[in-house]
Amino acid sequence: MKKHIITSLITVATLSSTASHAEGLYDVYKLALNHDPGLRAAEATYRADKEQVTVTKGNLYPNIKATGSLGYAKTHPPAGSTVDTRSNSVGLDLSYPIYSPALSYGVKNTELGYQSAGVSYDNTKENLVLTTMTEFFNLLIAQATLETTEAQVKSTKSQLDQTQKQYDVGLKSITDLQDAKASYDAVQVQELTARSDVAYAQKALLQRTGKVITDIPELSKDYPIKLDPNVTVDQLIQKAIKNNKELHILDIAVEKAQNNIDLKKASGRTPVVSLVGSISRSDANNDPEMAQSPNGATNKSSVGLQVSIPLYSGGAINASVRQASEQANAAIENRASQLQGIELNIRNTFLKLQTSVAQVKAQQQLIKSRRSALEASRAGYEVGTRNLVELLQAQSNLYTAISDYQKYRYNFVIQKLKLDEAVGDLNESKIVSLDKWLVEDPSSLK
Repeated sequence: MKKHIITSLITVATLSSTASHAEGLYDVYKLALNHDPGLRAAEATYRADKEQVTVTKGNLYPNIKATGSLGYAKTHPPAGSTVDTRSNSVGLDLSYPIYSPALSYGVKNTELGYQSAGVSYDNTKENLVLTTMTEFFNLLIAQATLETTEAQVKSTKSQLDQTQKQYDVGLKSITDLQDAKASYDAVQVQELTARSDVAYAQKALLQRTGKVITDIPELSKDYPIKLDPNVTVDQLIQKAIKNNKELHILDIAVEKAQNNIDLKKASGRTPVVSLVGSISRSDANNDPEMAQSPNGATNKSSVGLQVSIPLYSGGAINASVRQASEQANAAIENRASQLQGIELNIRNTFLKLQTSVAQVKAQQQLIKSRRSALEASRAGYEVGTRNLVELLQAQSNLYTAISDYQKYRYNFVIQKLKLDEAVGDLNESKIVSLDKWLVEDPSSLK
């Protein structure tokens, strides 16, 4: 029995120590980095495209092929005895394209594909950062809402208990008691919704990281909710043109499409000159009775230049060039369309950040006003100039203002992360910097 008690105490202590450790922002990101299958797929594609460059470049180098044969033949001539023949041969064949523009353009296409896969891998990692951080702060929003709702439930329950006691001694009417009960039931429903939102946010992080995360630090009250006054939207757009990963991928796509025009022209209109050669040795052994059949080894070697010139292919050559030209035009227009979308996204996100800054400042003032209104309603209720409904409404208004204030703060951070991603500046250093503003002590938020 004593052994079981000790074991239980150790288990409780272990769980307590585990629960006391909050998963930081960078910790959550590293978990997502190791767990995300999409990132691993992008990395595998990047490695595969790297090998494809080597495969394609192999066509520019000499191709050497070894051949060999071993055979036996039985011949039955019209007159004479049967002849048995045993033969074998070995050889080497060489083909080396010393002039082939099409192959060179093909290698460049493959190298551009490899470069695009590298940028795509970086873009996938950046998207993972944004997704993980957004889900992290969505959990913080849900937890903050739940904490505020729980405080409201506790306060409303206290008011209900007080009203119940006053009703029992005849100081309050049944209407007051019913109003207090209705208010308490309403905030209990809100609490259930808030708990559901927390559970959903935790499930989202579970799928992202592969780990159940129930305890994360909160954003410090000292985190600056402001924008750099020296940064303009136009500066951010110019930075995005240089650094945005999706735009960079389309830049490579345009270059690849234009190179493909040269590839099609070279494939259909330029000759291919190859150095070819071979060396072989064959050996035949015949029945000695057949003197007319020679025995012994024969050596043979050759070297030369092979030229292949495309002349006509039913109009397919010109059509392929026109097709590649239109594909290049499509790539250019896709890039222009993407740039317009990025510009609009940056302007919209920047405007949302400006709005968030104003909302946080206004909400701070609103909290002060509603706290004063609650104190006035409570004082009026005690002297009989305010009724219970007004008091409960003032209380609800204050808790709503506090909850919205936390949402505005966290939404500012989320929008700032989205802006960093749009300009191509969302990386691990940003996570580390933001992680320093997260604190495990809730009292820092009071």
